[in-house]
Amino acid sequence: MRFSVLTLFPELIKNVIQTSITGKALEKGLFEFDSIQIRDFAVNDYGKVDDYLFGGGKGMLMMAEPVYQAWQESISRSGIDSNRTLTVYMSPKGKVFDQQTAARFNESNHLILLCGHYEGVDQRVLDEIVDEELSIGDFVLTGGEIAACTVIDACARMLPGVLPTADAYLNESHMSGFLEHPQYTRPASWHNTNVPDVLMSGHQANIEKWQKLQSYLETMNKRPDMFWNQHLSEQEWLDLIELIKDASK
Repeated sequence: MRFSVLTLFPELIKNVIQTSITGKALEKGLFEFDSIQIRDFAVNDYGKVDDYLFGGGKGMLMMAEPVYQAWQESISRSGIDSNRTLTVYMSPKGKVFDQQTAARFNESNHLILLCGHYEGVDQRVLDEIVDEELSIGDFVLTGGEIAACTVIDACARMLPGVLPTADAYLNESHMSGFLEHPQYTRPASWHNTNVPDVLMSGHQANIEKWQKLQSYLETMNKRPDMFWNQHLSEQEWLDLIELIKDASK
């Protein structure tokens, strides 16, 4: 899997991706990473990559040609069939990123992330090279770099070998449509609060049932929008209701 970022601030991207778990995975060759400075393809010797908006308006817009040339350079460097390449523009107008999208991105061999700045990017180059637009939330950032780092991190951690086992990401929030259950470590008692007895029992079936019901409860309380899109069996509903009753005593 290869990640390429088209950006005016490659150092920002590198500082994040080359750190911590993704940095170790990159050193091991578990994925490839490339950041391309769009300004290297500026239209003049002064590094000009933006210009005024047609039709008026405040701010500047990134020009089509430098972005297009940076994209072509990314394709050329990768040596990967363009049919296995996905180009994504980080944009507040895009579909909101989620775990399922991260898994889908990993099905491509080459993910190119375009980071806009100023008032964005000339629509003509977006129409020509971009497969989809993506947002990380309903807000606006000063540029797409932080969003691109988020996408790379979410995708890279699901690649083979990046985390110790697949369970490290398969059994966590959003993978099954529910949030992860609460977790605890030593000591068993802290600030007069004890770890739930079931987790100390050693009875694996009971532990797994408790974890599943707590996952449902966490999702119901914190992300009802997610919870009500899921389907529980009649028995799971009865168990969940019993859990809520016990918690209210």
